[in-house]
Amino acid sequence: MVNNPASWKTFIGRVCFATILSSASVGNAYIWPNPMLEELDSQLYDRQGYNARGLPGGMRPDCNVFFFNNVPGTGRANVGDWVRTAYHDMATHNTADGTGGLDASIRFEQQRQENAGDGFQNTLLFIQGLSNRYFSLADNIALAAVTAIEMCGGPKINFRGGRIDATTANTPGVPEPQQSLTEHIASFARQGFTQSEMISLIACGHTFGGVQHIAFPDISPASVDPENTSGNSRFDTTFTYFDNNIVTEYLDGTTASPLIVGDNIATRSDFRIFSSDSNVTMTGLTDPSVFRSTCANLYARMIDTVPSSVTLTEVIQPLRVKPVAVQLIWIGGGNIKLQGEVRFWDSSPSQIKLVWKARDGSSNSAFSATLTDPSLTTNPLVPDSPSLVSHWYEFLAVIIDAIHSISTFWFEVSHGDGSMTVEDQGGVGFQLQDVVMLASSTCSTSSGQVSLDFVIRADIEPSRVYVRSDAFDDTQSPITTTIDIPPPTVLPTVVSGYRAWSAVVSLNGRQWTLAVDVGLQTFETTYVAPLTSFHLNTANLFPCS
Repeated sequence: MVNNPASWKTFIGRVCFATILSSASVGNAYIWPNPMLEELDSQLYDRQGYNARGLPGGMRPDCNVFFFNNVPGTGRANVGDWVRTAYHDMATHNTADGTGGLDASIRFEQQRQENAGDGFQNTLLFIQGLSNRYFSLADNIALAAVTAIEMCGGPKINFRGGRIDATTANTPGVPEPQQSLTEHIASFARQGFTQSEMISLIACGHTFGGVQHIAFPDISPASVDPENTSGNSRFDTTFTYFDNNIVTEYLDGTTASPLIVGDNIATRSDFRIFSSDSNVTMTGLTDPSVFRSTCANLYARMIDTVPSSVTLTEVIQPLRVKPVAVQLIWIGGGNIKLQGEVRFWDSSPSQIKLVWKARDGSSNSAFSATLTDPSLTTNPLVPDSPSLVSHWYEFLAVIIDAIHSISTFWFEVSHGDGSMTVEDQGGVGFQLQDVVMLASSTCSTSSGQVSLDFVIRADIEPSRVYVRSDAFDDTQSPITTTIDIPPPTVLPTVVSGYRAWSAVVSLNGRQWTLAVDVGLQTFETTYVAPLTSFHLNTANLFPCS
């Protein structure tokens, strides 16, 4: 095994606090570790600055950005495509039998006339590599819409996770512009929306985007404008920004939306829908605050419309104190290293003291360390809270002897007003497993293999040792594969209560974890991923020297 002189740094950086029991699950009350909830929190709230996630990049430098075709001046923007993708994915839902809904089935349905255009393909191309074992492609589609809406001036939307990716197409059923009012009312009723809710949801959706000539030549005329080469006939004058201009421009007669005043009378679906109750609903949406709150509710209902077999999590709230970059690393000489990070939501303590107990539950005044404030911040870009900033603190140079090890840690937090609080999850503490840990000499080779060194506690008898590797199937849905690691032919010598193992596995740059089954329990290390990973909750390997 090749040793890296700087190998103790191997796992510093983007690491999930996932030296965990893999049986952790999402519940109403958050108790760390909970890798699914932590992943959803990161995807939703770490948007700008340190450890920012990938989805927000689709809305930068501003919401006018469009990443595809390498042609400037298309007149399009990602925001409209992302919102449309979520709706079309959801619109196959049937309330009568519980089938369809937002389940990523759109990837099997793009050849249908009801899904004309390349906006779905463009959306999937951008987001598909950002999913993982805790963040399905369906969750990704839903959160892409939420990210687009919130970052482009819209309201805060309640987001839940836990969607399951479909494996086949759903029954067709997305409404089309040439359909009658009766057909539209029936379609939205099947999806679970009343006539008034249909009017509002379409207005909320059509605050973004427009109709492209290439997809709908009978609705949107060709364009000779060099700044609008796709012939994008916009729904309102602020098509990349959330506001109620779609409502006011319709009511005052200044709209140019092709679905309201287009030359093709048969496809003026928005006009038929908006006027279907004598403009009562649209008039009620002229108040910007009413429009905003109505859209927040309907957007949330839209993305929460899932197959009846799927149970979503509670609404994802920001985790106030979130350990994210903490794990135990075997560094040799009978010592282990505790390292990582912690995020304090919208808070900047004056000092944070890390305190822990040994494996046997004993305490000692030496079992503590002061965390470093590297002045790293994340701006979650939450609507109506533009100044909200979260602060990150690092665990550095915390060396623990392997005999004592560590079972539980917590934080003693000093504040600027002189007060002190204890963050210990209501007395439970933040619990770490020390059954299996990676060694600092673990590294990646140029051929995509991982030279894997790790230790397992000598007082346990593993029934299985294996690598769980994240990948994608041929439809870009995230999956997990396993590689079993055989036990050493000669039982290693016990050093400070641990036995050393090693293996070389081919992982091709994928995210992975090392797992050990002991009876009915599974103990698992953190995610490890290449340096190019977009995922916050991963460690990065250095190359083998």
